[in-house]
Amino acid sequence: MAREIHDTLAQTFAGIIIHLGAAERVIAANPEQAQGHMKTVCELARSGLAEARRSVESLRPQVLEDGDLYSALKQIAQQMSSDTDNRTIVEVVGTAYSLPLEVENNLLRIGQEALTNTFKYAKATAIKIELVYETSKFILRVKDNGQGFDTESICFRNGFGLLGMRERADRINAQLTVNSRPGNGTEVIVSVNR
Repeated sequence: MAREIHDTLAQTFAGIIIHLGAAERVIAANPEQAQGHMKTVCELARSGLAEARRSVESLRPQVLEDGDLYSALKQIAQQMSSDTDNRTIVEVVGTAYSLPLEVENNLLRIGQEALTNTFKYAKATAIKIELVYETSKFILRVKDNGQGFDTESICFRNGFGLLGMRERADRINAQLTVNSRPGNGTEVIVSVNR
C-alpha cells in the first residue's frame, strides 16, 4: 500500500510542486505562462484526487483502465512535461501485444517513478521512453540526457523510489537495470519475459 501511495499521490504532488515552482518563477514576468502552470497544477490535483478515490476501490491505475501501457505512459509524460522545455518522446518498437494486468500496472509505476526522478533531479532537456515488444520479452526503457548520478551513492541505493522500482520488478519477475554516471544522463531499463 505504501508503494501504491508513493507511486500515485506522491508522484502527483511532485508534479504539482514542480509546476507551482515554475509558476512562481515566471508569475511577474510572464503571467500567461504562470497561468499555464496553474492550469496544469489543477489538472494534476484533479487527476490525483480521482486516482486516490479509485485506488480505494481498486489498485489498478485509472490511466490503464482507459487505455494501454503506451497511452498511459504518454499521458503521464505529457502532464509532467507540459510547460517545460523538456522534449519527451514516447515510442513503441515492434508490434505491441497484451501483457498481464499486474505486469502492466507494475511497469507503469516503474516508468512513472523513472520519469518523476528525471523531472525532479536530472535537469534533462530530452527524455525518451521506449516500449520494446520483442518475441520473447518486453523492455521498458526510460532514458534522459540529464546530469546523471553515481549509482554507488548511498542516497541512490537507499532511496524509496528505487526500492519501490526493485520490488515492483521482483513482483513480476523482471530485471531492473539503472545506468547512470555524473554528466552522462540516466537510463532505466526493465525487461520482463513474455
